[in-house]
Amino acid sequence: MVSPHAGGGGGTPALGIVIPALDEAETLPGLLSDLSRLTLEHIVMVVDGGSRDATVSVARARGAHVMRGRRGRARQMNAGARWVAGRWLLFLHADSRLGKPALQAIETHVREDGPMAAHFGLSISHEHFFYRVIERGQRIRERRLGLVYGDQGLLIRRNLLFTLGPYPDEPLMEDVTLNRRLLLAGRLLRLPAAVATSPRRYEEEGRVRGWLRNVRLITRFLAGAAPSALAARYPPRRSVGRDRDPGAPRPGDPQATLLVFAKAPRPGTVKTRLARELGHEAAAAVYRRMGRLIVDRVAPAPAALTVCYDPGGAEAEVREWLGSAPRRYWHQGDGDLGARMSRMFRRGFERSSRVVVIGTDTPAVTSRTITRAIEALDSADVVLGPASDGGYYLMALGEPRPELFTGIRWSTESVLAETLSRCAELGLSVTHLEVESDIDTAEDLAAEVAGRPDLGEVLSPDGAPSRASIPGQ
Repeated sequence: MVSPHAGGGGGTPALGIVIPALDEAETLPGLLSDLSRLTLEHIVMVVDGGSRDATVSVARARGAHVMRGRRGRARQMNAGARWVAGRWLLFLHADSRLGKPALQAIETHVREDGPMAAHFGLSISHEHFFYRVIERGQRIRERRLGLVYGDQGLLIRRNLLFTLGPYPDEPLMEDVTLNRRLLLAGRLLRLPAAVATSPRRYEEEGRVRGWLRNVRLITRFLAGAAPSALAARYPPRRSVGRDRDPGAPRPGDPQATLLVFAKAPRPGTVKTRLARELGHEAAAAVYRRMGRLIVDRVAPAPAALTVCYDPGGAEAEVREWLGSAPRRYWHQGDGDLGARMSRMFRRGFERSSRVVVIGTDTPAVTSRTITRAIEALDSADVVLGPASDGGYYLMALGEPRPELFTGIRWSTESVLAETLSRCAELGLSVTHLEVESDIDTAEDLAAEVAGRPDLGEVLSPDGAPSRASIPGQ
């Protein structure tokens, strides 16, 4: 079996395809049908930003893997790129269509395996002469100004993407920015084929009006305007739901239980791999601060917060550590991690229709992560948050699945791959969340502190355990 994960086992396909999507149930079937005609071994990942339509079920029914990411095209594309397997990555908009010349161009470029990234020419799927003018204008802008848009796709080696990129976390022009980097580095060429894109935004807003707006935006961008300042002039399509940020916590009676697995923060019993370099006292101090940080950050999620502690008899100690926000404290009980997780899931389902479990060593997890996981259960049997070390930092279920916790080699880099194989054997649909990093070693800790300056004081071995330093307090 080929794993969808870039670090998974079972062989790595030549091409991973990433499609950011938001309410794209109407357009996805055409694109996925086109991609199914590729003879090159490939994997398709649709990264959903919180669709209210049938986007996820449509994607899954047509053989694509599904990820639920934070909304925003750059964020969705980066999340998909970090997760989907493939030496080469292809980014496409959901309303794209690929004819035979485009498919052949992809296969030829990937098989040649050269150093250059590539994009397509632009074609708009409408017969009106207005769109031929738009296409001609884009060829001129591409040639004279080096402007290449996301509608034109991007085919790029994974290592090149993460050397020069990834996509900047901007609400607009993220594709133009990355493509200009590639052009400046002399690493971008045009494929001898075009990708067809939908004219739906022009048709919704009015052709001339939409064209004038686009000209103003790109002119301001070239003059140095920040993409965030331009985004207000480029509203979402009318057909996209905008009533609520799908990553935001929802008020009301929780129908979910959030289980936080935690060990009493005693030196010599927690973060033993980290302790090899920092010492037991320092490692325990990091774990103590990290656990409190995570509990405080997930507390606003629409779920009943429950701490599942270990060892037995440590409830008072753990309560003093993690505070009053958790509604309940349960002892995990005996057995390996799988047996304890299965037991806690079963107990959670006695109270709620959806249960989420996390640990206390992934500081990137917040209440929004939990909310996305709960919402993703609308269209999945299992939701998994993949960890960069081959495990998972989160699992969400809509009903008890004890089979997922037996026969797994816990605390190894194969945990996630084995769990995904078990899901496939059981015919369970899976939605992935974004890849995050557990902190198990000094290298993990240094990388997290370097990448997250806001958490530096909390996570630093010498940092003061001040609640004032915890975001959200």
